[in-house]
Parts: sequence; C-alpha cells; structure tokens
Amino acid sequence: MESSIQALKNIKTGSLYYFLAIIIALVTEVVILREKSLANSFFVLIFELVAYGILLIGFSRMRTGFFQLSKTINTYIGTTGVNIFIIGIVALLFGAILPILIYIGGSLVFIGDVMIGYTIYKIGQRFQVNTEKIAGILVMISITSFIGYIISYFASDEVMRKMLQAPREEKLLIVPSDKSIGYGILKSNGDANVVVYSKESSEIISAQIMGYNFQTLQINPKTVMAGENRIYIKFALSGVMFVPGNIYNLEILLANNEKLLASLVYEL
Repeated sequence: MESSIQALKNIKTGSLYYFLAIIIALVTEVVILREKSLANSFFVLIFELVAYGILLIGFSRMRTGFFQLSKTINTYIGTTGVNIFIIGIVALLFGAILPILIYIGGSLVFIGDVMIGYTIYKIGQRFQVNTEKIAGILVMISITSFIGYIISYFASDEVMRKMLQAPREEKLLIVPSDKSIGYGILKSNGDANVVVYSKESSEIISAQIMGYNFQTLQINPKTVMAGENRIYIKFALSGVMFVPGNIYNLEILLANNEKLLASLVYEL
C-alpha cells in the first residue's frame, strides 16, 4: 500500500513539473513575440534550458511512479511512453543542428503522450476516478496534454484517497486435498507463484490460464522434478480485468505430455 501511495505521489509531482515547464516555455515565447530582438539572447536560452530541465526531471519522477505502481496495476505502457517522450525531447533539442530531428522528436513526443495518457486513464478507470480518466484522455490528445497533466495533478489526491479507503483483502490461498491439483496466487501485474505436483522429472513446454490466451513471458524453473515443485510464471495480463478473490485455472504442459493443473487465486 505504502509503495503504491508513493508511486502516485511521484506521478502527481511529475504532472506538476510538466505543467510548470509548459508555463515557462509559453512565457518565454510571449517575450520573444513582444521583443523579437531577444529571440537569440542569453536570457531566452536560460529560460528554455530551465523549462527543458524541469520537464525532464518531472518525467523522470513520473517514470519512477509508473514503475512503482506496476506492482499494483499494469503501467508498463506508461513507463515506455515516458522513455519515448524523453528521447523525443532530446531529439528536439538538437533540431537546430539537424532539422529532421524536429519531425522525429515531435513524432516521439506525440507517441509518448498517447502512451502516458492511456496509462493515466487506466489508473482513473482502476480506482473509478472520472477526473483522472478525463486527464488521461486530454494527455492522449497531446495538444491538450498540459491541461490533462494539471487535472491529473489534482485528481491524484482523489485516487490516493480511494486507494487508502479500499478494504484490505485477506490473502486467500487454497490448498487442494487432491495433490494432483496445484495451487497458487496470480497477481494483477501478471506474476504467478504456483505449487504443482509432478509424477516424474520433465521439461516445461508451456503454461496457460485456461479460457484465456495470454502470452507467457517467463517460466522459472523450466523443469519440474518428481513431487512438489514451486514455479514462477509471468503472464502478460494487459487489458484484462480479473475479479480479486476469484479462482482461475492454470494448465502446465510438460515435454512428456503430462498436464499439471493448478488453481490460482487472483489478487491485486
């Protein structure tokens, strides 16, 4: 819980920094329009560098927040979006040297905004905070992203309140009396820790949550021994809303054609 709250605080701070950077950039542009002689002045250069610096620091905080929150919600798209956005900003900085970088940088910034906005929307959807969802949509539009980020800044407080008010669920672990059926926990980030029983040693060929076609990202270890085995499996659960406390069935296929079954309890 504490790590999730800290993650939201980092995202909130990142949103504020972005808004401040845009304000500084807009003020600088207004000054240039009113006094064109200042366009290439040291004063304008300093303000532009300050704006870029605040922007990069803000998005670094946001990236940290998305990474921390990935333990609760699948926010990897947002983390990738921040990386793409930062690369785009760096490309724009060198646009005066190589003009094509302006187009490349602008495209990367747009893609980054879409991915970040989608993640902010998913956070609002997860905690049922409509203002956060609206903020995500505005960020995805890119041209209205600065409005979206300031809305997200204020909406983050409501998200944190809802997270603190959410009832803490008791960890439920079902250990079947039938040793032919394993058991374990499936987390919202796709992590599954499973205990299964095998008749003999064999290599694991695949693992699948029955009724779903999720990509399996990792299986460790890749072999089972005769008897009890503890296995870690990483699934890509993006875009799927499971119900906490519900049981989902896992099937593990071995090289000897044996199928190991396990009941997984879903947790946030």
